[in-house]
Amino acid sequence: MQLKIKKKLTASKRGSKDNTGHRITLRELAAHLKLSRTTISTILSDVPEATRFPEETRRRVVESAQKLGYRPNYFARSLNRKPTCLIGVVAPDFGNGYEAALLSGFERHLLNTGYTSFVSTHLWSQELVQRHVETLCERGAEGLLLINSMPSKSPGIPAVMICTDRSPTWSSRISIDNAYGIDKAINHLVSLGHREIAFIKGPEGSGDTEDRWNAVFATCKTLGVQVDPRLTVQLERLEPRGTRHAEEGRIAAQNLLRRGKRFTALVAYNDVSALGAMTELRKAGHKVPEDISVIGFDDIEFASIAYPPLTTVRQPLQEMGATAAELLIRMLGNDKSVQNVCVRPELVVRSSTCPPSLTSPKGARRQTFKRVAKVVAPL
Repeated sequence: MQLKIKKKLTASKRGSKDNTGHRITLRELAAHLKLSRTTISTILSDVPEATRFPEETRRRVVESAQKLGYRPNYFARSLNRKPTCLIGVVAPDFGNGYEAALLSGFERHLLNTGYTSFVSTHLWSQELVQRHVETLCERGAEGLLLINSMPSKSPGIPAVMICTDRSPTWSSRISIDNAYGIDKAINHLVSLGHREIAFIKGPEGSGDTEDRWNAVFATCKTLGVQVDPRLTVQLERLEPRGTRHAEEGRIAAQNLLRRGKRFTALVAYNDVSALGAMTELRKAGHKVPEDISVIGFDDIEFASIAYPPLTTVRQPLQEMGATAAELLIRMLGNDKSVQNVCVRPELVVRSSTCPPSLTSPKGARRQTFKRVAKVVAPL
């Protein structure tokens, strides 16, 4: 198949532009064939995954590429079997420390392998996820790291996903044991004597949101702790493609306080929302942790230097990124034994949690909440 592709595309090189001087693009070729760009790239790259397409489809793609004069720039190298040593990375954004830590571990592991990463972000746009994946394939990426990014179709090249959702059969997955982490966090607060616990739920569309929220209910049921709707708020993205995570946490805490329902501890969806919430709690006159204990999830770099240093559930983000790189390199070497990996987090206790205060009268504390209370409908 490869020799046929090489001969036909070489023959079409002179005719790679039409009479108007326009060079046909992959998008136009895909529209002409009524196939996805990923499918066309896979077939024309002649990688082993191309054999999953019918022979008739492969023949039609090659002949149309020849007739219309389509020839990507990277074909000269791929047809000579010279690797690009390029790995694509697709992530929502790098504004909250989570993805940045994963990428740092991933790239550190790549340093001595000869591979280079090319990073793109989609800011939670599913359309951009698919577009970025197709673009990376078009430009010769040999593998993909997909962080909380699920394309609608197989990219046709080795891929490793870091996410909570189930991964498709065409990729390997690294996930975190959210249930174990949430269990540790709530048990820590209960062991300190907290029973009135508020929760900041993750935003819609995040793979970890439902996983962690289900774990909250399971753990609280076991411990006999009530999950009060009046003490539950959900993070809402301030912009459709915004990255203002700390501000979202601050607003979530503000909404909790307005409800006037007393709580002595707060479990936040992640560290950034926890840090934003602590800012709002202090602004409202509450001391952390003397009045309200706060606990996060992730253990990003800023968690340990916050004021006070944040108690959190640590994901070994750098190690997870390095593991993703190792798995991807093995997959590129045709290692068929690569399997999914589930990582167990650990609780890191710092200064943002302590037993509920016994010196502050309950009435005075309730009065503090009443001063900021407004009528807000529960979730």
